[in-house]
Amino acid sequence: MAEYTNGHGEVYTFTKQGIDKVLIEGNFEFHRVGGEPDDIEYIHPSGGPFIKKGQMLSHIIYDTDFNVIVETFESVDNGYIINVRENEVDPDDFSHLEDRDIIGGII
Repeated sequence: MAEYTNGHGEVYTFTKQGIDKVLIEGNFEFHRVGGEPDDIEYIHPSGGPFIKKGQMLSHIIYDTDFNVIVETFESVDNGYIINVRENEVDPDDFSHLEDRDIIGGII
C-alpha cells in the first residue's frame, strides 16, 4: 500500500489487487476523467494526482513497489481500479553503453 497526499492535503491510497490491478481510493467528489466512458484515458482528482495511460505509476506516487505501467481504468464505488502491466525494462541492462563510436569528437 502507498499513500499520496495531493496539493489540497487530501490523501489517496493505492493498494495492489494482485499483480495486474491497483485500487486507488480517496476523494473523487471533484475530479476530471478524459476519454470515452468505456475507454478512460486519464483520471485527475482536484489537486492531483494526474494519472494517464502509459505512465509508470511509481513516477507519480513515488513508491518503487508500484513499478508498473498504467494500461486502463475501471470506475468502482470507492475509487478506480487501475489495470497495469509490469515494466519490461531490465534495470541491470547496460547494453546501450556498448556503442563506443566517436560522437561529436569526444572519445
